[in-house]
Amino acid sequence: MHCPRLDRRTLLAGAAATLAAGRAVAAAVEVSAEPPSLIPPPPPYVPPADLKTVVDIYRRMTAPVRVNGEGAFPFVVDTGANQSVISDTLVTRLGLASGPVEALNGVAGVQMTPTVNASLGVGNQTEAGVTLSILPETAIGGLGMLGLDRLSGQRLTLDFAGARLVIEPARGSHRDVRDVVMRAHRRNGQLTLVDADLAGTPVVAFLDSGAQSTIGNLALRDIAVVSHPAVLWDQAPVVSATGQVIMAQMADFPGLRLGGLHLPSWPVAFADLHTFQLWSLEDKPALMVGVDVLSRFDYVSLDFLRDEVRFRMPQAAA
Repeated sequence: MHCPRLDRRTLLAGAAATLAAGRAVAAAVEVSAEPPSLIPPPPPYVPPADLKTVVDIYRRMTAPVRVNGEGAFPFVVDTGANQSVISDTLVTRLGLASGPVEALNGVAGVQMTPTVNASLGVGNQTEAGVTLSILPETAIGGLGMLGLDRLSGQRLTLDFAGARLVIEPARGSHRDVRDVVMRAHRRNGQLTLVDADLAGTPVVAFLDSGAQSTIGNLALRDIAVVSHPAVLWDQAPVVSATGQVIMAQMADFPGLRLGGLHLPSWPVAFADLHTFQLWSLEDKPALMVGVDVLSRFDYVSLDFLRDEVRFRMPQAAA
């Protein structure tokens, strides 16, 4: 599959905002009055060629969520977060009462934040008594964020070709001969892919729909430094939704592989993220795969009932 190389200056300029614990999205469905036979087919999906396009796609991929029966409001869906979050703006708008202060895990560490108790409705399911941490809307990039605690038994599809995000019960078959299927293993609720490597180094990879950029841990960086001594390194800040900042080292590395899928040279950041500690992945080479890589595909579907991930290659690439 062809992947245009991201411009280094563009990547670094956006890195402070892109390497965060969660950001935003809204999927709009257009209804046409034309007969189906007169509606032209959509053009083939073309993967984004630069970081700006990746960010635009990222901002469109949210899920509508009802809070205490109000809404729906666009919430970021973050498969790299184990806790769900609501923005201070929405708390004020709905007149919700703040609860006790509790610990919230971000990419750069643990932050104590106030909480609120509310009912959440996603699709045709509503759950009462959900505890949500409260963060500034500017930090989240939206009105709220759905974490792994809200995805149990669900199927999450990031449909990049259709510019939409779908959360639905993981019932029935979801089979297509054009899909590449990968089995996944559970790690504290997170689906991790064990059949992956970066530049020939086997890694534990997990898919983070709330991160715009792909980040490796320091164990992977140490191997990369030795195996690719000629690569050029840059630095960029990683900004957590909790406001904490940590510096990352960045370089282009060839040969990112997820199962039978191969990507050419691609910018990868390396940082000692709290997320890796949370998943007990400090000492084993690990990679948090962000939307910059996920958007290479027509869609990526995570099935939290069957513990599998499906990828669809873009038609042009296929």
